Amino acid sequence: MDNNSPQKTSRTTPRRQMTRRSLLLSGCALLPASGILHFATALGESVSDDDKLQPVPLTRVDIDDRFWAPRMEVNREVSIWHCLEKQKIVDFQTPRLIEGAAYMIAKRPYPELEQYVDKVIDTLVDTVINPRLSDPDNAVRVTGHFLEASVAYYAATGKRKMLDTALRDLQVINANFGPGKKAYISDHEGQKIGLLRLYRETGDQRCATLAQLFMDGRGRDDYPYKGVYAEDRTYAQDQRPVVEQEHAVGHCVRATYLYAALADMASLFNRPDYEKASSLIWQDAVYGKTYLTGGIGSIRFHEQFGDPYELPNLSAWSETCAAYGNAIWNHRMFLLHRDAKYIDVMERVMYNGFASGVSIRGDRFFYQNPLKSFGNYDRYDWINVPCCPPNVVRLTASMGSYIYAQTKDLVYLNLFVGSKTTISLGGSDVTIRQETRYPWDGAVTIHVQPSRATNFTLLVRIPGWARNEVMRGNLYRYTDRIALSPTLAVNGKHVELQLENGYARLDRKWQVGDVVQLQLPMPVRQVQAKNDVMENRDMVALERGPVVYCAEWPDNGGHALNIVIPDNAAFESHWSDNLLNGVEVVTGNVRVLEREPGEAPLRSKPHKLRAIPYYSWANRGMGEMATWLPRVESKAWVDPVPPENIAAVDSSGGEPEAWTGYNDQNSDIRALYDGHDPISSADESYLYFKMRPQVGMSAWMEYRFKKPTQVSSARVYWYDDRRFCLLPASWRILYQHDGEWLPVKTRSSYVVQKDRFNTVEFSPVTTVAIRLVVEPTNRLYRAGEVGPPGAMFIKQDIKWGEFGVLEWRIS
Repeated sequence: MDNNSPQKTSRTTPRRQMTRRSLLLSGCALLPASGILHFATALGESVSDDDKLQPVPLTRVDIDDRFWAPRMEVNREVSIWHCLEKQKIVDFQTPRLIEGAAYMIAKRPYPELEQYVDKVIDTLVDTVINPRLSDPDNAVRVTGHFLEASVAYYAATGKRKMLDTALRDLQVINANFGPGKKAYISDHEGQKIGLLRLYRETGDQRCATLAQLFMDGRGRDDYPYKGVYAEDRTYAQDQRPVVEQEHAVGHCVRATYLYAALADMASLFNRPDYEKASSLIWQDAVYGKTYLTGGIGSIRFHEQFGDPYELPNLSAWSETCAAYGNAIWNHRMFLLHRDAKYIDVMERVMYNGFASGVSIRGDRFFYQNPLKSFGNYDRYDWINVPCCPPNVVRLTASMGSYIYAQTKDLVYLNLFVGSKTTISLGGSDVTIRQETRYPWDGAVTIHVQPSRATNFTLLVRIPGWARNEVMRGNLYRYTDRIALSPTLAVNGKHVELQLENGYARLDRKWQVGDVVQLQLPMPVRQVQAKNDVMENRDMVALERGPVVYCAEWPDNGGHALNIVIPDNAAFESHWSDNLLNGVEVVTGNVRVLEREPGEAPLRSKPHKLRAIPYYSWANRGMGEMATWLPRVESKAWVDPVPPENIAAVDSSGGEPEAWTGYNDQNSDIRALYDGHDPISSADESYLYFKMRPQVGMSAWMEYRFKKPTQVSSARVYWYDDRRFCLLPASWRILYQHDGEWLPVKTRSSYVVQKDRFNTVEFSPVTTVAIRLVVEPTNRLYRAGEVGPPGAMFIKQDIKWGEFGVLEWRIS
């Protein structure tokens, strides 16, 4: 072993000299936080190399299809440069871009990018990492992203600066944390992924030991909690020991990084308790907490999972980073269990919730990926928490590593992507080439070219959507069952599908020139959510193959929220080469609700729906968008007008708004009279109206009538965003009389309760205007707490009084 080699491993782990060539040629090389670990360790029994299931690395996969290949080129020529130039400060977001650059350089030389990244690495190591290494408490907070990038960049370029720094960091952490030393749970779960990445490529036992230490440390009380960790231990999935956890909770990005590492370690340490926890958490997430697009994260505060079936469309957090994490987590679960249900979810994420995270041009990004828009949400070119764009870059750059997986005599074909790979099977080199227009066409031709006749098993995934299953569980279902079934043929001869965990198994002695033909039926399907998803009751979504569709304003007369899908609606699709860089468009005869200018009543009329893939929305400017479409008119939305007898609606001033890239633009005074009954006080399926008067001041909303009107009751539904918008301290109704505002004489009490209309009855008054006056609840947030306005740790005390109204009705 040369002088620059990593430290020797324990006696139970074989020594390995890590070289750039060994990394590039290893089955797990250049995979973004992927690869199941099967090395022999003192912590568990090993699985033999012959039985390892490993991804085929991206260096062995060439992609040439019309869907991913152009995106990868835009990622290479536009997105990574945009991110490097926008991220003026080199910090812990930077390693993800370095990792993405490594995949690009490994796949195809890129001297200009390599030179630029070399300088970035110098700055990162010299000014950010090295100063931390002198303090163990800071060294342990070096991110897993840095450790991942250090291995990837060395493998791609042979340059060791990052890698050597990562190994020094490992040495400091190992010397200071562990039994008899300091306790730690790793603030951000990505650290365990980084440690396992180092272990996979170096065999250094300390990496695996520390990863397990930080995994098992969760749910204990010997760690000093502060800030958000003290307020809510579910935020960092620290509420219970990991082996006792059964539910997907807390911050979604952190969660997926933890769960991905948990799946790896279930295999690495031969831990059935890890495997059981991982499976229970996955089931909880998929069966009740995953959007149709594969997105996860329902609640803006703490960017977290909600309760089961709590899947709001307008306020869906569904962060692009969480889509990245969800994809790699499901890939790990596949490698652990060899079951297609995990790839089904991964594919759903990639073609929908993840693909939507970046614009067609590659230079604008979504932080959130909502499933509905009133026309006030758009991608941004940068944001002050720039975590999502780098994750777009690194996952897109590594797309090739998710298509195939193998053992010594098995090949799993997971994704249908026009591509070619050459792998070693049974002592023979075998080239596998896919020809397909997927996801637009279900025809897939697989050419098998062994260097000589060879026995091996090819397992071809038959997607759940092609077998009348939207996702595992009953969260979603198709409204019909199609009679068409997938078909498979080898050399033109029909083969009966023999499914094994969702894969068609083809055992044979493969000859030069063998051809497998798969045909997946791709009619347009209507999807319904389980009735427990209250917001989506009486709604349907459209899906074709793995692609979820949405209605967007440019294609539907400037609107999308006014569309109604009749029960007898039929849909078809056609290719549009000139739209959104080429997409399959879904069309069908539906109805829309409209209001003639100056008229209050709505009327229904026929409309030709034109729906586009969800991932492609917001590439043509801001406007209405809907993924779930109503089956009944009461669920449609048309720009509301005040009730007929109201001349004007006014307030003392709404919440100040500023564009941040977050979906916080839905506060609108029209919410007061839009006529929609809220689901709950946290309902964000329609508009709400937030107010934040100066501390100590009240706020008011006002209806002004066209003529003197008698009023005798008022009903208010309060908004509570579970963040900083709280139920008010009190409220009252005033009416205008001879230019003065007078209180009404109540016949019932003013109450403040959530999740219901708060009604007050009073002696009838005849007036030209009526006011709702509100005293906010003023709360003091202390320095060091998570506080407003940005839900970040605040540096000084702040007093905050914010409230909101979902609906205000009078009679």
